[in-house]
Amino acid sequence: MKHVKKGGFGNDQVADVQIGQCDPIYGCPPPAEIVCILVDKVYDECKNVQVDEVEFSYEACPENPVVDVLCYKVEIVDGPVCEVIANGRVRVTVTYRVKIKLIFEDGSTQKLSEENTVIKTFNVARAGEPGLFLYCDIPFLECLQAFVQREELDYEVLRTTIIACIGKYTLLKLLATVQLAVPAYGFCPEPPDCDEVLGECPDFNPEWPPYPIQDR
Repeated sequence: MKHVKKGGFGNDQVADVQIGQCDPIYGCPPPAEIVCILVDKVYDECKNVQVDEVEFSYEACPENPVVDVLCYKVEIVDGPVCEVIANGRVRVTVTYRVKIKLIFEDGSTQKLSEENTVIKTFNVARAGEPGLFLYCDIPFLECLQAFVQREELDYEVLRTTIIACIGKYTLLKLLATVQLAVPAYGFCPEPPDCDEVLGECPDFNPEWPPYPIQDR
């Protein structure tokens, strides 16, 4: 696509354009050109926020029961995998691992780990439409809480059921790769230098010339 230049906004002005928010009073300067870019355009999207309950079972000693539970880590081990199973319907599958710590009456601890696979089906109106492809992500996954749900004494074993509450945010998008004409200010300026964190050694700034001037 041919670039269309806007009058009254030269290259020098393009170089002066600051990246960031526009001035609240004067706004943004007029663009310098219209450019054609290749991007993934969002045609449909939805989200699902819910709390999963992951169950753990532990056989404790009746004289030393579980008095507290800490849920300290959850991580995705597979997925999310999303697929269009029919027009307007999408299935999302994800497997994550939950780690908890049991605290007993005598102060001792025990770590447990459990993998949980969740399969959910959603209605997404434009799923399956020709030219659109499906994208899914779980940007937020958090262990919210863990607690003892029940205890059952079975002879010399205290069968303890623990529940871990996992907050999960699922994001679905239907995309198509398209060319869009957008106003632009030219290429982005060179970024500033990063503020490097130096080690314990002092800076090295030798003076020039390396040899002192000799008196003759």
